[in-house]
Amino acid sequence: MPLAQNWLLDSPPDTQVVVAQELVELRAPLVNVSRDDEGAWSFRGPGAAGEQTTVLALADVVNAWPHVASLDELRPGAVALWDWSGNGWQIGFPATTDPVRGVDLDEAKWPVLGEDAHAVVERAVVTGERPLTDIQRDEEGFSYVGPEQAADPTPEDYLLVPLADVVRRWPHSLPVVVALEVGEGVEWRHDAQQWESYRFTRA
Repeated sequence: MPLAQNWLLDSPPDTQVVVAQELVELRAPLVNVSRDDEGAWSFRGPGAAGEQTTVLALADVVNAWPHVASLDELRPGAVALWDWSGNGWQIGFPATTDPVRGVDLDEAKWPVLGEDAHAVVERAVVTGERPLTDIQRDEEGFSYVGPEQAADPTPEDYLLVPLADVVRRWPHSLPVVVALEVGEGVEWRHDAQQWESYRFTRA
């Protein structure tokens, strides 16, 4: 996987970091990031701190979970928790040694994430082999895809996934899902850490 472009974090891209196995297996959203006093990074979901972990390069984490790249202000000893309503990280220094836990997505707060809502997602984007760059909404629903490719994609290249689970995979996409109208799309601008909107038509 290529290194993230326009690197923003204060640790090098090849820094080895601890990642909860439930994140790697796409069973939970990445909502808890901490650094110990020496600056080592740990990435977790909303679960307890004692779950199984694996080691990845920091660049691989940023490529798979783009909302991590905005943590350029996370200093050693600090913790960042994802705020679903605010669409951003809340950063602070724990007052105690008790584990700090993140919060899972509350689907009931977002009617657009109803149980019948699904999204078409590029398989290689889900696994992190390719970065998520675009979200579009057409008459059939939402699609999450990576950069344009030379070869034409096939149906096997895509998955139909419950929309709530897609938002858990990419927490920073929640406001997009809430706001997009049919015929609208957004492109992720890594350097600016924000979505850029556009309109499209299907051929």
